[in-house]
Amino acid sequence: MRAGEGPDRRELFLSVLSGTPSEDIPVFLRDLTLGLDALDVNTDEVFGPEYNAKLSAACVLELQRRIGHDAVVGSIHTYSLEAFGGTTVYPAKGIPYMSDPPFADLDSMERYVPEDICDRLMEGMRESYRIVRKKAPHLAEIMNVGGPVNTAGNLRGLETLMMDVILNPDVVSGLMAFSEGVIRSTAEYIGTDCADALFLAAASDNPDMLGLEEYKRISLPHVKSITEFCHGMGLPVIFHPHGLFSTGDRRDVLKASLDTGVDGFQFAEDNTPEGILKETRGKCCVMGGLDAFNVLLLGPDERIVRSVDSVLDVLFGEDYIMTCSCSVNRGMPLDNVKTMVDAARAYCGRSS
Repeated sequence: MRAGEGPDRRELFLSVLSGTPSEDIPVFLRDLTLGLDALDVNTDEVFGPEYNAKLSAACVLELQRRIGHDAVVGSIHTYSLEAFGGTTVYPAKGIPYMSDPPFADLDSMERYVPEDICDRLMEGMRESYRIVRKKAPHLAEIMNVGGPVNTAGNLRGLETLMMDVILNPDVVSGLMAFSEGVIRSTAEYIGTDCADALFLAAASDNPDMLGLEEYKRISLPHVKSITEFCHGMGLPVIFHPHGLFSTGDRRDVLKASLDTGVDGFQFAEDNTPEGILKETRGKCCVMGGLDAFNVLLLGPDERIVRSVDSVLDVLFGEDYIMTCSCSVNRGMPLDNVKTMVDAARAYCGRSS
């Protein structure tokens, strides 16, 4: 059987995530909004007065049809936390962003509980997951959720949260507890019957941003608690913190990250796969690959293929799922993404 073929790519993805390497390397794009470009749909057509679940699912499935990846995020995604107030902007051809954080005024937090996240927007996103599962049961569906610091930063405003870390540790403690509650509620709401794994997207859970000790003290206990909660639901967890983890002086930080019990670790740009493998091998699935910004976005094809080959020269035969260094959103050239996936399939075909 050639690489990229087979009746059940979901089964392959979950097998590798659980610790069984394969020479047919599964591919996950973490496709948050790129599907909008696949159907040339305006962002505000999905995020209208009501979330358009059917259109969302159609975008997700059309992108997968064109690119051929094995695991999808089951909806056109937003980190919007409008359930708690604040304002999210949906540019017609752009990516959703929060212009007014809900808890910029801390008094606002007193009016809500984390379970309030399960609002009409979340209901629409969950329906999109259900449609995708029904139409493409052979694909893995991955639930994308902000990591604990990421979520707190979206709620409070990231710059304000970073000042709180220095000046208001009690405030940070309360925000982190609230954020963990939001993540648990989301996991239950979507993960109970719609998702195969939870992906903690954690750009702000970042030792280079927080500081090494603050990262271990503020972020990782919540990552561990969320992982244990999801494991109780039967859901594996993938953790994607940004920052440097692959150098010798960061091995204890990487080890502490893996000690949370996560099933997968996606490294971001500026990390080397060799350095990551020194700690992940035999402990969890490794994910990551070519730089999403400097290589995948800019190309050209020859550079993308060289970068894929360079990554797979190290990671082929390991417990590895192919991704780039971060999510893919609208504006990323579809042809470049297809080149990356085709290059991975070709490498596996030559090597198996």
